[in-house]
Amino acid sequence: MKALILVGGYGTRLRPLTLSTPKPLVDFCNKPILLHQVEALAAAGVDHVILAVSYMSQVLEKEMKAQEQRVTKVEEPSKYGVVVCEADTGRIHRFVEKPQVFVSNKINAGMYILSPAVLQRIQDPSARIGQNCSIGPNVSLGPGVVVEDGVCIRRCTVLRDARIRSHSWLESCIVGWRCRVGQWVRMENVTVLGEDVIVNDELYLNGASVLPHKSIGESVPEPRIIM
Repeated sequence: MKALILVGGYGTRLRPLTLSTPKPLVDFCNKPILLHQVEALAAAGVDHVILAVSYMSQVLEKEMKAQEQRVTKVEEPSKYGVVVCEADTGRIHRFVEKPQVFVSNKINAGMYILSPAVLQRIQDPSARIGQNCSIGPNVSLGPGVVVEDGVCIRRCTVLRDARIRSHSWLESCIVGWRCRVGQWVRMENVTVLGEDVIVNDELYLNGASVLPHKSIGESVPEPRIIM
């Protein structure tokens, strides 16, 4: 089966986030929206996905090529490696890849039971949260996010590699990729920071929408767009 996804729009209703990133690549639950769609289509049996692109097409192409390298395609998926294990305990001795003679009728189907200690060897990027923080309800923190001591975050999304410095208070906000929010900052009322925005210390932002790559040096007590 084939599927067509329309991903050519400008994402105007998600600005300022979409001024530097196309809407299909904006994170939802720490995963690009487009990847959610592709995975759902694959689960439904679709094996050929066509993207109708326009806005930032090169960025979309680069990201999808990177995601494609997490998938291995095989011509004959019925041919697996064979597992040689103890009959009574099931303990695995070795794997034999496409043996020429019979060694076992059990195959490696990609599912393993491991000691939980193995997980500690895996480096997954994650957020770092300081002491005496209040996080939640309804908060999503992207990988690489740093939240310093004494920060309060409620009903917010903080995207990858952003940093919230100590004793700041955020409610109903979106903090874009690689943003820097200073100490003792208060942000609320659907304040949205585009990518790579710097908010200086001790400022108040109320319903502000800040374009990417800007530095904010004064409070914004009323909703407005900062160019």
